[in-house]
Amino acid sequence: MHFICLHINAISLAPYVTGTAQPKMNQAKMNCIVLSMPPLAEQHRIVAKVDELMALCDQLEQQQTDSNDTHQTLVDTLLATLTQAADPKEFVQAWQRIAVHFDTLFTTEQSIDQLKQTLLQLAVMGKLVPQDPNDEPASVLLEKIAKEKKRLIKEGKIKKEKPLPGIEEDKKPFELPKGWVWVRLDGLALKSEAGWSPKCESMPRDGEGWGVLKVSAVTWGHFNPDENKALPSNMELRPEYEVMPGDFLISRANTSELVARAVIVPKDPPPRLLLSDKTIRLIFSSHASAEFINLANSSQYSREYYAKVAGGTSSSMKNVSREQIRSLVVALPPINEQRRIVAKVDELMALCDELKARLNAARTTQFQLADAIVEKAVA
Repeated sequence: MHFICLHINAISLAPYVTGTAQPKMNQAKMNCIVLSMPPLAEQHRIVAKVDELMALCDQLEQQQTDSNDTHQTLVDTLLATLTQAADPKEFVQAWQRIAVHFDTLFTTEQSIDQLKQTLLQLAVMGKLVPQDPNDEPASVLLEKIAKEKKRLIKEGKIKKEKPLPGIEEDKKPFELPKGWVWVRLDGLALKSEAGWSPKCESMPRDGEGWGVLKVSAVTWGHFNPDENKALPSNMELRPEYEVMPGDFLISRANTSELVARAVIVPKDPPPRLLLSDKTIRLIFSSHASAEFINLANSSQYSREYYAKVAGGTSSSMKNVSREQIRSLVVALPPINEQRRIVAKVDELMALCDELKARLNAARTTQFQLADAIVEKAVA
C-alpha cells in the first residue's frame, strides 16, 4: 500500500482528471490509473529507501534553515555596529571586523540588500565621506533657500505655505557632524503640490497623447513614463500638472514598503504626462541636491517615520499626506558634501549590484552543474 501511494504521488494524474476551476476524478478514472509494479519484496525495499532519503532531506533542510538563521543574525549584528558606533575609532573597528569576514557575510541577495541599506544610512548620517571644514555650513544654505522662497512669494510665483513646527530633540534620531543641520523637507522645497486624478481609460496613452501617471511610475527607484493611463480625448486638460524635468515625485499611496518612495524626473521626459493625486511633486531650490534628498528620503530613519505616520487599514494600501511628507526631518550637510555623498553612494551601490550579479551567476552555474551530475547519475 505504501509503495502504491508513493507511485501515485510520483506520476502525473492529468490524463485522469477532469475540470480546470475545480479538478476532480471519478471512480472509473481512478480505476484506470496505470502503475508499474515490482515484486513485493522490492516494493518494501523501495519504501524503506524512500523513507530513509526523505528523512535525510528533512534533516538537510533543517540544517540549512538553522545555518541561514545564524548567518542572518551575524549580518544583522555586524552591520548594526556600523550605524551604532559612538566615535570614529569604534566605527573603524566595526568596518575592520566586517572586512575580515566580507566573503562569508555577503553571500545572499538579502545580505547584500542589507549592506546597501546600511551604506545608505551611513551616508545620510555623515559617516561615509569625510567632512571638509572649508565647506560652507548647511545653515547658510537654509538662509539662502529662505530668501529665495520669500522672493518667489513676493513675485507671486509660489504660494506661502503654513509654517511647520520646529524640530523637537526627540525627533532627531542621531548626532550630526559639524556643519550639518536638521531641517524639515519643506524647508528645502520651494513648492509642493498633489496632482490630478480624472477618470482615465484603462489602457496606456497612444503615442504622445495625454496620459496620467500611475503610482507605479514613481515607486521602483526610477521614473517609468510607460506606467500611465490615457486621458479621454474629450476631457479638459490641466497642463499645470504636466511632469517636468527635475521634478521630485513621491508616491502618496502604496503598499507599506513602497509608500513615499521617490524618483527624480530625468532631463528629457516624454511630454504630455500628468501627475495623479496619488503623487506629490516637490520643487527644490538649487541650493540643495535633489539626489541627496532622495537618499535621505530612502534611508532607514525616513522609512521608520513614514511607517509611523502612514494611514490605512492594511499593509497592502498605506497613504501619507502632503503635510506628512513636508514634515519629514532631514539631516542636511553642506552642499559640497551632499554631492560627495551622492557620488560615493552611486559608486558603492554599483559595486553591490555587481556583487549580486556575480552571486546569481555563480548560483546558475551551481544549478547547471547539479543538473548535469544528476543527469549522468540516472542515465
